Amino acid sequence: MIWRLLGDVMFVLHAAFLLFFVIGGFLAWKWAKLIWVHLGIVVWNVAIVIVDYDCPFTGAEKYFRRRGGETPYESGFINHYLDGTIWPEGATPIAEKVGFALVVIGYVGFFVVRHRRRTKLRGESVGPRT
Repeated sequence: MIWRLLGDVMFVLHAAFLLFFVIGGFLAWKWAKLIWVHLGIVVWNVAIVIVDYDCPFTGAEKYFRRRGGETPYESGFINHYLDGTIWPEGATPIAEKVGFALVVIGYVGFFVVRHRRRTKLRGESVGPRT
């Protein structure tokens, strides 16, 4: 029983980790210090995609499920839970590109918001002068 619960906990943590990867840059617009946590997660995800190694979250979930008497899924977390559910089957490479594009958009927005706040604090005009 406890092993299955731990498997479910790993599933939730993994899903939250991936969700934060996609939206963390946008959350940093409001809470600027989150950018450092998000940057670490981005580096982590880039490494997993480039080096193509198994995510430790997936390994831990499979381990707990195996100990709980379940047969763990063969593929990775994204292919098992998201491919064919959140996006069409086989579109994971496109979904990865969209995810990384959202990260870039979030970071560009973060720096724009940060620049505007600093400029406003100094009393300088943010918009065009008329």
